[in-house]
Amino acid sequence: MILLVDIGNTRIKWAYLDKGELGEQGALMHAAWTPEAFIAAISAGDGQPDRVLAGNVGGNGIGERLCSVVRQAWSIDTEFVQASAGAGGVTSGYADPAQLGVDRWLAIIGAHAMAPGASCIVDVGTAMTIDGVTAEGRHLGGVIVPGPYLMVDSLHQNTSDLAQRYRQGQAIGSLFADNTRGAIEQGAMHALAALIERSVGVMERMIGRPPILLLTGGGCGPLAGLLDRPHRIVADLVLRGLAVLAQESAPLARSDDSAQD
Repeated sequence: MILLVDIGNTRIKWAYLDKGELGEQGALMHAAWTPEAFIAAISAGDGQPDRVLAGNVGGNGIGERLCSVVRQAWSIDTEFVQASAGAGGVTSGYADPAQLGVDRWLAIIGAHAMAPGASCIVDVGTAMTIDGVTAEGRHLGGVIVPGPYLMVDSLHQNTSDLAQRYRQGQAIGSLFADNTRGAIEQGAMHALAALIERSVGVMERMIGRPPILLLTGGGCGPLAGLLDRPHRIVADLVLRGLAVLAQESAPLARSDDSAQD
């Protein structure tokens, strides 16, 4: 049994991989993360993992805390995945593969494993990323823009006299809002939706057929309702990528310190 951990910018998510099957996903906000809360949440009836495999874009601090908790609880080392030139049937499209964020890399691998053809992968979080991958596993590169909440917060913080009006306004569902807060929110959401639609169109022209559009990340729900193209929400795409790599890689050897604990 392998514990898969996805450390994002605001949340830490996990699931167990047992006999090739990915279990139910759990999550904690960074602010609520403590060693005790984490161990209690992941240990409920699942026993001890043989391996812990993680992707981390949340910073060294929380990564080090995860290592410490895992070492103390189970005397094993956490294996951190890094982006590479190729893995999981996917070839990176970056000139320097190490520059690709590991969350994007894992989502691409997860998408390629589950989608029968080419796919356009949209991950909506603090930032929104869009990546294309062909049916043969060739990564076409990608796009990074601020996510919807970062867009709204940035305009809110940097526009004169906007703070009070933003707090008092009420967002509405149509594109043309009748209040400032609604105008900001609708502008951000529709701009991102338009970028997604355009990205799918560009990819379609590149490969000669429409790709499968996959959405993931905590902010993808509201955006999904604005899209005209068929799409699928896959909440655990990064964990699916971790599962692919876990099954094709050998575990790390236990360290001497772990063996003595």
